[in-house]
Amino acid sequence: MAGPLESPGGGGPPAKPSPPKQPSVVLLADAKITVQASIPIVFEALVNPEQLGVWWAQDVEVEAEESGRYEGTTSEGRVEGTITAIDGPGRLSYTWPIAREGGPIETSVAYELTPKGPATFVRLLHRSPQPVAGDWNDLWRRALESLKAFLEGAAPISE
Repeated sequence: MAGPLESPGGGGPPAKPSPPKQPSVVLLADAKITVQASIPIVFEALVNPEQLGVWWAQDVEVEAEESGRYEGTTSEGRVEGTITAIDGPGRLSYTWPIAREGGPIETSVAYELTPKGPATFVRLLHRSPQPVAGDWNDLWRRALESLKAFLEGAAPISE
């Protein structure tokens, strides 16, 4: 009879369990910008619906807490996300289910804010379990440029 670590045929080396398959992650975008504003001011622009309505989307609804809504209508369509991490001021992550044939792809967006003198370095990472068509770096570059213009007093870039 095979022992707990022996192969079922007995006598051979112990059967090794196969390692769990790690889900693959595709980096859709890695956008960066420096904004001449403090981290708390930048963070407020990421979670305040009125401010988001100026630089990011229309019909914005945000519940700035973990598991809260993060929604808005952009030129790409409606984002109906859920906040997965909020460590303010400094970090905000939310899901962004992207519609496609066969069901949505659950992507994630993460903002990381770090001080750069009196300014704030903003890094945005957009990840997906599989490739998603589109120029995501350009989309997020434009969004961050609009955030910068809003916070630095220039007119936000319209899409």
